[in-house]
Amino acid sequence: MRWLDRSVLAAAVRVLAVANRRHSLPIAPQRIGIIQPTAIGDTLIASGVVAAISDRYPEADLFVFHGANNAPAVEMIDAPLTAVRCDFSRPDRALRTLRAARLDLVIDQTPWPNLTAIFARLSAACTVGFAPEGSVRGKLFDVVVPHRGDRHELENLAAMARVFGATGKYHMQLRRKECALARELPLDRLVVCQLSAGGTRAAEKAWPLDCWATLCRELIDLGYTPAFTGVAADQNVVDELSVQLGPYAASTISLCGKVPLSELGDLLHRAYAVLSVDTSVLHLAGAVDARVFGLHGPTRSWRWGARSARGRSFDSPHPDAGYVVYGTETHPNAMEVMRALTPDLVLPVLCENTERRAGRVEPASA
Repeated sequence: MRWLDRSVLAAAVRVLAVANRRHSLPIAPQRIGIIQPTAIGDTLIASGVVAAISDRYPEADLFVFHGANNAPAVEMIDAPLTAVRCDFSRPDRALRTLRAARLDLVIDQTPWPNLTAIFARLSAACTVGFAPEGSVRGKLFDVVVPHRGDRHELENLAAMARVFGATGKYHMQLRRKECALARELPLDRLVVCQLSAGGTRAAEKAWPLDCWATLCRELIDLGYTPAFTGVAADQNVVDELSVQLGPYAASTISLCGKVPLSELGDLLHRAYAVLSVDTSVLHLAGAVDARVFGLHGPTRSWRWGARSARGRSFDSPHPDAGYVVYGTETHPNAMEVMRALTPDLVLPVLCENTERRAGRVEPASA
């Protein structure tokens, strides 16, 4: 699909662009569509744009066209909208769904695919979208927002929000439900750990399990309780980590598949700390101002890190770190990058203000 997007679909963009006459934003559109195909994290951080569109056009019907995996994230956006599940793996079906909505304005929130730019152009009279430097996709939009790889993604989204009149600092706009399970957890010493990332670069973004095991043993000795989040399928990784932890595993908690995304933000905010690789949990923790610590290797924190007043980021010192800008890049040394970020760089900062470091705690018996 990426090869087709960069070759055949790039050529299609050039053909469609010949007949494109740019329009100004409509004064009072009745039906507005937002294209947000996939990725929970991308959906969460783009929520501020959706809120800005809603504020600009309060009388309009707002539709968010999303995929299957990011449906829970769409439900969290704090703006009046109608969620429309769209099968983007079948372009013909996706286009039919978009055109059937009879849209006056379409906003494409994806940064690089030519396919979604084509969808936007063929679905409404007026379109808004991102254009990375050197990309042809910007030719299909009436209002073009430069998408830059030399600034944080939230700043790119802030630029799009300003198209619709947003002012001030950009914020994610998310609803947060109380976590039902939180009352059963030791929140004052709970360190929420997100081991797994999503997307095609998941393996490269992952921190080696032996690094997690070293860190968790130290945390337990200091009196903390590591708790592992994720979907039910992430339990497999937690089980592998438990084997490495040995008797220490009894002092950890698995929350995989037990906390809905809508309640996870509340848990992250109330926990002692959150430690996460670069994935949706990291962005959600930043949105709720959790005490969050991000682990970055393929990406750099200045580009994708959590923005939280209580947050800190750790960037791998590997010389090849930071090769991912848009998420499609890879590197021959990719699997070495995260290993260069060692636990001894993380633990002192994670526990810098604790009195528990004065004494060690025996791990629970097996």
